Amino acid sequence: MTPAAPPQITVAIATLGPRASQISLPPPRPGLCYLVMIQRAPDPLPHSDRPDLTYIALDSLGLSRSRNAALDACSTPYLVFADDDMQLETGGLCQLAQRLTEAPHLDFVAGWRHERFPTSGARAQPHRLRKSNAGRICAPELMVRMAPVRRAGLRFDPEFGVGAPYPVGEDYIFICDMLDAGLQGEGLPIVTGSHPAASTGEHWDDAQLLKARRRVLSRCFGATAGLITTAYVFRHRKRFAGWKDAWRFWIG
Repeated sequence: MTPAAPPQITVAIATLGPRASQISLPPPRPGLCYLVMIQRAPDPLPHSDRPDLTYIALDSLGLSRSRNAALDACSTPYLVFADDDMQLETGGLCQLAQRLTEAPHLDFVAGWRHERFPTSGARAQPHRLRKSNAGRICAPELMVRMAPVRRAGLRFDPEFGVGAPYPVGEDYIFICDMLDAGLQGEGLPIVTGSHPAASTGEHWDDAQLLKARRRVLSRCFGATAGLITTAYVFRHRKRFAGWKDAWRFWIG
């Protein structure tokens, strides 16, 4: 009997405490394995007979620290990040991995959540990812090639993400850091999962989140952040509660 090929894709799912036992995973699929990264882990850890599933207890807190632990623990060529309340599309994840396999010049790729999948325009076609068009990417849309990410020493910034002082922006910052390190990425019209509930980053009526968004722009654009912030305010002007909030955002 021919032994099964080793998995190529790790799906790292961040969770907290008892939520780990409530995660709904797709049926096993060749080539994929799952790491459930549990902060505030229960004792004992959940048990599963699935050979493609591993639970890892963490002594850290914060989404970015969980993502960094996944970067350390991953033993496959490709890694995709996910949260514990998403429905994953394994076919889409395999398509992302296939693109990385076919295009060795690419270091990361991004698909779409079902709820935001574009039906027209430039983003409905394969496109090169830049800071100007990567702001919408989040879990489980981002897949990275582990070798170049590790060579570049890239990590998620623990100051950002749920459980951190600035609770949004960790995925975008990581993408910007990859781009600044010379890595190349591509956006693809591929569905990788579903997340019907509103994510943290979709709330525009929370002063703390607005402050965090402003800090993300400063973190990613440095000396040019003022110009980028002006364009950002204009683009999202209808999402602010009013021009007073927009002004406060612009001045930081």
